[in-house]
Amino acid sequence: MIYGTKLLDTDTELFIAALTKTPVYVWSLDHIGVYYQVTSGIIVKYTPDEVRIHCEHDTSISQWYSRESYEFSISF
Repeated sequence: MIYGTKLLDTDTELFIAALTKTPVYVWSLDHIGVYYQVTSGIIVKYTPDEVRIHCEHDTSISQWYSRESYEFSISF
């Protein structure tokens, strides 16, 4: 668990975050096993394998992230 956030594990959780346009954090593990924030933004689309995030800091960028390699969370 990433402190202060709720992980989005299921399709339903991703769908609700996308529908409500809730800002989502994208996390990855570094080489020593510590989570770091890759980006944040709004979910544009998701599949069983990937999530497409429209980045908050650069409105022209939308990128796919693997659900196997990355964690997705929201503030609560």
